[in-house]
Amino acid sequence: MSNNRWTQLSVAYLALVGAFLPYVGWSPSLGAISEDLGLSYAQAGGISSVAGLVAGLMILVGGVLASRWGSKNVIVAGLAAGVVAQVVFAMSDGFEMIVVARVFAGLAVGFLWVATYTMAVEWFRGSKQTGRAVGIMMSGDGVGAVLSLVVFSLVMAAFGWRMGLGVQAICLSAVLVIVLFVSKNAPSARDEHDRLDGPTADRLAVRPPESTVRAVLNRNVLLATIFWIGGVGLFSTIASWMPAVLVENAGFSESIAGLVTSMFSIAGMAAAFGGPILAERLDSKKRVVLVGGTVTTIAVAAMTLCIATDNYFLVALCMPLLGLGVYAGEPLILAEAVESVRDEYSGVVNGIVLGVPWIVSGFAYPYILGMVKDATGSFTGGFVAVTVSTIVLCAVSPLFIKETESSTVDNGSE
Repeated sequence: MSNNRWTQLSVAYLALVGAFLPYVGWSPSLGAISEDLGLSYAQAGGISSVAGLVAGLMILVGGVLASRWGSKNVIVAGLAAGVVAQVVFAMSDGFEMIVVARVFAGLAVGFLWVATYTMAVEWFRGSKQTGRAVGIMMSGDGVGAVLSLVVFSLVMAAFGWRMGLGVQAICLSAVLVIVLFVSKNAPSARDEHDRLDGPTADRLAVRPPESTVRAVLNRNVLLATIFWIGGVGLFSTIASWMPAVLVENAGFSESIAGLVTSMFSIAGMAAAFGGPILAERLDSKKRVVLVGGTVTTIAVAAMTLCIATDNYFLVALCMPLLGLGVYAGEPLILAEAVESVRDEYSGVVNGIVLGVPWIVSGFAYPYILGMVKDATGSFTGGFVAVTVSTIVLCAVSPLFIKETESSTVDNGSE
């Protein structure tokens, strides 16, 4: 087991990418799954919503467990649950069994997302590269999207969705073995404090005592949670429904629809890498988050208009713009939230910021979109609601961010 923080970041990154298989690895074949099992649109939306709800709850639980028992143990549990989820899904013969599979998938996704991010933050806290580490982790969404929405869409198209899910279970098992033998928890907060330089140690030492409740109610933690509710809602809606929208309404093949959908996260990789660097140059995370939220709002409004007018070429062009906006803001506002509280609360804050959005928008957005489609025969009304919520959650909320002293010091030191 290596003590190199970049090695540990790489292993956490690999596990994070693996989380996308149980979350959206089935999405390109949603039409075939629905046809084989006789699912309604609401039930099809429920495939994602069940996992989103459980993922949100498990992120909250996982954040606490990661702080107490170590991030590695939570990652291992998440990968094991992911293997079970894909095997049960592949064996499903009705909606009820799919729900069981999606509960395991939600457990996997929740544990993996919060524990991998917590591990990244713990290894890089005090190195003045927290925002960059979180940005690298956020770029895993692009790799995960390509793997689950493009690569495995080809596998499932060639061999069927059941066989494709079985192959995904094998891949997750391989990642589990790597984590068991390579991953290692970061040094404790006390040990990390002892080895920090003088000025940083002094700054941490004079920070007043803080309760868990006070940390959770910190302004930046609340604002980060609000922003992530908007971002997660967009991601869950697009990842779950956009392939089906493009196949059903535009006549795209499953692989092409998966590729177009994955552009959301592929473009987001550039923003996740570049956003923290730009924030360092500007000496401000807040300004980059504001720009990201504005771009997101404009792009989702344009996408909704294009869906309403059946212009799916422009819908495809909106995907990378959405990704750029969301992924420019999310890692920076998360880093701002984590840096606003004491070290020992980083896991809890990660759990809150990542977990609450999945309980709220990760569950509600895909399910409501399916209900609207069942009721009206169109996706337009659902996307209008998504647009309105995005304005408030992603464009307005960043105006109230209070930039922390630590972020200013860090940016000026690099």
